[in-house]
Amino acid sequence: MSKDEEIIALFFSRAEEAIAHAQEAYGALCQSVIQRILPDQRDVEECVNDTYLRVWNAIPPERPGSLRAYMARIARNLALDRYSYNSAARRSTALTEAFGELEPWLPAYVGDPVSAAENQHLQQVLNAFLRAQSSEARRFFLRRYWYGENSREIAESCQVSEAKVRTTLFRTRERLRGTLEKEGFQYE
Repeated sequence: MSKDEEIIALFFSRAEEAIAHAQEAYGALCQSVIQRILPDQRDVEECVNDTYLRVWNAIPPERPGSLRAYMARIARNLALDRYSYNSAARRSTALTEAFGELEPWLPAYVGDPVSAAENQHLQQVLNAFLRAQSSEARRFFLRRYWYGENSREIAESCQVSEAKVRTTLFRTRERLRGTLEKEGFQYE
């Protein structure tokens, strides 16, 4: 039985030590994900604690295939919600900058039912697009646009030049634009 499976089993048995084990295994990851989005340490701590609460409330019935990815996604979504709440009028994080780079390539939708279906289709297209990229391009793309890392951080952690990271990201964005145009997405 893997570490994830053991922790998930503890959640299913409603054992309180499940949270301690999850914190030991993935606490640093959750904190890192949140800190890339939120500058205030108090917000980071609150989101980390909310992550454990959400996981506790979701498992069971959920049984994630990867507890690591599941917790990182919850942490990221909580941080993005807090960021939106905190910065309704001001924008200044690395993740905002990263989203600004992608904005010209992504169609803009409003929150109506048709848009929800289009957003689901966009998600499917993005997932297929990323699966079709080289592992390096996919790694750079996710580190930049999911985790909000800058080119220097990506280059250091992947042991490549910063120029290679920037060039790869530019080319990946261009391929993404082509893919979205082929799928019929319109830009404003």
